[in-house]
Amino acid sequence: MKIYFENLSENLVAAVNEIKADLGIEIVAKEKAKLAVSVEEAAEHTLSVKLSGGSATVVYGGGIATFLRGLAMLVKWVRDGKSEASVSESPFLHLNGAMVDMSRNAVMNLKTVKFMMRKMALMGLNAFMLYTEDTYELENYPYFGYMRGRYTKDELKELDRYALSIGIELIPCIQMLGHLATMLKWPSAGAYKDTQNCMLVGAEATYKLIDEMLKTTRECFTTDRLHIGMDETAGLGTGAYLSRNGYRNPTDIYLEHLAKVAEMATAYGFKPMMWSDMIIEMAGKGLEKQRVYDPRTEITDEFAAAVPKNVQMVFWDYYNADKYFYSKNIENHKKLGDNTMFGGGIWTWSGFAPLYSRSLKFTLPALEACKEGGVSECIATIWHNGCENNLILALAGLAWYADYGYKGYYCEESMKECFAFGVGENYDDFATLQDVERPDGGIVSLAKSLVYNDPLVGLIDRHLLNLETNEYYKKTTEKLSALKPANDTFAPAFDVVTKVSALLENKASFGVRAKAAYDAGDKAALAALAEECDVIKERAEALADAHRAAWMRYNKPFGFEVMDIRYGGIIERFRTAKARINDYLAGKTDAIEELEAERLRIDCATGDNDIFGGRFLWRGYQGIATANSL
Repeated sequence: MKIYFENLSENLVAAVNEIKADLGIEIVAKEKAKLAVSVEEAAEHTLSVKLSGGSATVVYGGGIATFLRGLAMLVKWVRDGKSEASVSESPFLHLNGAMVDMSRNAVMNLKTVKFMMRKMALMGLNAFMLYTEDTYELENYPYFGYMRGRYTKDELKELDRYALSIGIELIPCIQMLGHLATMLKWPSAGAYKDTQNCMLVGAEATYKLIDEMLKTTRECFTTDRLHIGMDETAGLGTGAYLSRNGYRNPTDIYLEHLAKVAEMATAYGFKPMMWSDMIIEMAGKGLEKQRVYDPRTEITDEFAAAVPKNVQMVFWDYYNADKYFYSKNIENHKKLGDNTMFGGGIWTWSGFAPLYSRSLKFTLPALEACKEGGVSECIATIWHNGCENNLILALAGLAWYADYGYKGYYCEESMKECFAFGVGENYDDFATLQDVERPDGGIVSLAKSLVYNDPLVGLIDRHLLNLETNEYYKKTTEKLSALKPANDTFAPAFDVVTKVSALLENKASFGVRAKAAYDAGDKAALAALAEECDVIKERAEALADAHRAAWMRYNKPFGFEVMDIRYGGIIERFRTAKARINDYLAGKTDAIEELEAERLRIDCATGDNDIFGGRFLWRGYQGIATANSL
């Protein structure tokens, strides 16, 4: 589409040049244009778009991304054949965007980050937090992010320049106390390591490292905002700190460190912000059965005075559907500072596809509470957590935040339109992907557990006795195979989810069927299951190939070795399952001891009918791959 712009500033020309391929537009002289667009910048946060025949106006205030939202909207109207249309929006969220996890194995390559930022900007989103624990380059710290796909300084600078050109504030989101296990595991970290997860408060080496973090982020990012983390620091002061200093109240240790880090960040010209969960937990210490962001917490004046006032609090939650929970916490946060930011979540960290329905259920009451509570800054967290999801699929969830932020309310039709003009895709197609996670019709992820559940010692088999999966996944595979995203960039992510469904047509129920056949002495059924192992192996290989293609398309290659180990484990276990069954049928062994064993619930509860609460860790205390040590 050929467009002539009147009063287009130099920075908007640069932005349009970056996104013109996404919209399929070309800037031309007035006499050659199909559409003439007059542009006006307003002082307040606003967006007004009017189309009348071959002319249009866009009045925007609040940054380049607001203009791009209006332009994308306008282009779609014309493409849809409209000649008259108008919209007027007053965004209550002045900072609205995403925090994307680049620290749990999958580090997006620059092309993917830029792609996401463009689509976000076209929906009107204006912030992108780059969550990097140790996945960025630090001079003099060669093991910081070693073999983890860390970003170089030049890469960070390039992303920063690109983000600014399309109206997005690229914000460093790092860690300066906890969440640093992948860095602290190296022997070279001994001088600044307290526990497996936390740095050593008070140590000179710790603050030398933090200074290097600050120096690097200051060099690479234009923004003055800096997210310093500070969340989930359980065990602080119980490791090397305890040996050196004796016991101290963890709250005192934490606040001492926070004050020091805030001072250092401010000296570099940063306005620090932090996850506030530990602050609220400290304030509510002593509550019976205390939970994260417990709404019973009361912030006293004395406690509030101990928290540095130059640190912005980021209240995060993606587990509650109760608006009161959010409203009460926003009220508490106001006692800690005037400018609380909210962090919601798009559930990408528990399976192969985002749980859109679960996420939306928790997002809407949170955004309503933010609007009523005067919160004007919001991000949607998109965690990877070493999971199998391709995070670009979260763009569908970001349409909720974008459209709600501009309209001040949720309208499904409007949100889908926002996704269509901003991302160029059908929202319902993306929402269909979550069907692979929900054979029970619930709102928790089951696919990951079904994929990694062992064929012989299936830890979740007891939970699957009353769940029909074979026909469900056959229908789901057929449905997913018919989905064709308009932009080929999404195709590899869609293919992974489709291949998961195809695998689970056979694999999901394999262990339950094997146990039943063995207990019944049905050797014909066991022989058929032995042959079925080959089908499952082939489909597991096809899934591994699809996931590799997607990973290499979207991410740096580092980290996929973990997926190779997981997929290789599935394939080898079905080789073993076939061998064990055939040995039993041939009389080479008197029993299949794994199938002799009683199936217990993985959650140690009683009963057979209810699905376990969505175990999605491959290993660890909630691990589903094995009961043994890994």
